[in-house]
Amino acid sequence: MTDFTRSYAIVIDASVHDVFEYCRDPRHVFEGWPELKVTDVVKTENGVGTSAHIEARFVKGLMVEQVVREYTEVVPDERIVSKAHVKVRFAGRSKEVANAPIFTLRFEAEGGGTKLTLEILVEHLSWLANLFETVSAGVMAKNLHGILAAIKAGVESRAASAV
Repeated sequence: MTDFTRSYAIVIDASVHDVFEYCRDPRHVFEGWPELKVTDVVKTENGVGTSAHIEARFVKGLMVEQVVREYTEVVPDERIVSKAHVKVRFAGRSKEVANAPIFTLRFEAEGGGTKLTLEILVEHLSWLANLFETVSAGVMAKNLHGILAAIKAGVESRAASAV
């Protein structure tokens, strides 16, 4: 069994605190991935336990993922870690996903802005599942870059309107 990780980063022209606060809302985190529909957001005061229901439709709606993503670790202005509970429905069959990806958002000061890094970790994969993750990583990269670009646009537009 092996773990599979990938990492994507972007620099945002805003303070670490502003970027962190923006990402406390799961709707903002996933708005850059058009195939996802985020609903039932529950935000907690300290962030841990914040959750959202996410529905993803792929292959022209033939495959549907039902995800409950929950913030399990929140360190203000440093990181947000979220775990997912996933069910996939395909061809009339539903299956729980045993090793759903763990997302970590890291916030670091860089220059006059913030470097936001999105790390994806899938743990305890068989060699075949690891091979599948390696192949799908290229396809998923566009969506993960889209997440970061949307966060950047959202934070920077808020900062510009506040001036």
